[in-house]
Amino acid sequence: MAVKVLVVTNLFPTERKPQWGTFVKEQVDSLCSAFPDELQIDVYLVDGSLSKVSYVKALFELPKVVKSGKYDVVHVHYGLTLLALLLVKAPIVATFHGSDLLRQPVGFLSRILAKKADRVIVVSENLRSALGYGAIIPCGIVADRFLLPQKWKYDNPSGELRVLFPANSTVPVKNYPLFAEVCRALTSRGYKVREVHLSGVPREQVPQVFWDSDVMLLTSHSEGSPTVIKEAIAAKLPFVSVDVGDARSWASKIDFGAVTESREPSHIADLVSQLLNKIHDRSALVNTHLLDQLDSRSIACRIKAIYSELSPPSLRRP
Repeated sequence: MAVKVLVVTNLFPTERKPQWGTFVKEQVDSLCSAFPDELQIDVYLVDGSLSKVSYVKALFELPKVVKSGKYDVVHVHYGLTLLALLLVKAPIVATFHGSDLLRQPVGFLSRILAKKADRVIVVSENLRSALGYGAIIPCGIVADRFLLPQKWKYDNPSGELRVLFPANSTVPVKNYPLFAEVCRALTSRGYKVREVHLSGVPREQVPQVFWDSDVMLLTSHSEGSPTVIKEAIAAKLPFVSVDVGDARSWASKIDFGAVTESREPSHIADLVSQLLNKIHDRSALVNTHLLDQLDSRSIACRIKAIYSELSPPSLRRP
């Protein structure tokens, strides 16, 4: 028999917000793909963006859902969603992604709610430091989708410097104003800058955006384990990031990424300029030693092991 898992989250793509929480969906997909006979996973979405009443509704609905569905494990993504599980009687795994621990007042509430979980996952070292405990398991990516095509050649007849902003510019935590200031600093140095935005791009077209950009710039106020850094590494896209989440750890393992504690636009522009010698022959950049670490399949194995620990003995497999 398969272990039955209910994923409860407020981070998941919907028709209204197709890019919201794609990393959670891809984690679920990778678990189902890697263990089709050992795991049965369903998703319960708490759409707090529609109404905060959704959490109250879920609080009273989820105990019945878990009981009637005979779920062996409940896996909640994002700390605030633990509110909906206060009345649930089942083993709980909680994954914290970033702002649920780093931004207030949500962070304070998440620390209290974390005690409800039987196992805690954090996606980066800085989140474990914030919480004080937890297994570090970052969200992986489908690395094969982002690998630079074998026939890729640098093609930029316009001569523009195509700078990727890998987020929705209307989300305050992503700090688009700093990105824009850096682009202005680059323009003042004579570069013909074109901003490239991921917002509104269908998920299946995202790799092409990475291949067609020259450099990625991450300027967020805070992050947990930014998926876009892993995607840039897989796509061999040079990047500059402010020091958030585990960006520094990943950048230290390759020679086409830079991370800075400074949020001074001119300094960040300096780092972008220093990486531009990498953009013409990206095929020669080295990332193969990291692909297994990035890939969602290896992450799926670690999460499945946690499910097995919490599931009934009769369902455990060696």
